[in-house]
Amino acid sequence: MKKWLFLIVLFLLSTQSFANVALNELTQLLNKKQEQQVLERTKNKRINVLSEQHYFIFIYRSTCPHCHQFAPILRDFASSFHIPVEAYSLDGESLDGFDSANLTPELFQTLYVSGEYKPVVPALYLVNRPTNQAYAVLFGEAEPAQLANRVDELMTHLEEKFHDE
Repeated sequence: MKKWLFLIVLFLLSTQSFANVALNELTQLLNKKQEQQVLERTKNKRINVLSEQHYFIFIYRSTCPHCHQFAPILRDFASSFHIPVEAYSLDGESLDGFDSANLTPELFQTLYVSGEYKPVVPALYLVNRPTNQAYAVLFGEAEPAQLANRVDELMTHLEEKFHDE
């Protein structure tokens, strides 16, 4: 009789421990799903802020092969995320998919000289509409993933910078 009672107690204790393991795994799965949902909401919010409060300045030269390589990547990225692009040409010529104006000396001064950047093309800046502050995104061509990562890094940096102030 004692033996049966001992076995029943042992069985109940082992069942309890299996239930705890299952409960822990279920809790971990639910927490992971919630983290993913929070990350997705943050990502969507960042995309909305990006498209509503920013635009790109794209500087190129029509004879630059790197500019021709990068232009369709930028056009697709900007179209996907609804970010306007202001294109400026160094030589007065257009580039496929972009209506452009000549780069003025004032804009050159603001973007390159004041920012202490070398005058390289293609050049991409992200401009905050409310503050009219321009941030260098990249110089030279980039693959789509590189462009997305660079914009994401820049937006994260800006969020941290202005969140701390």
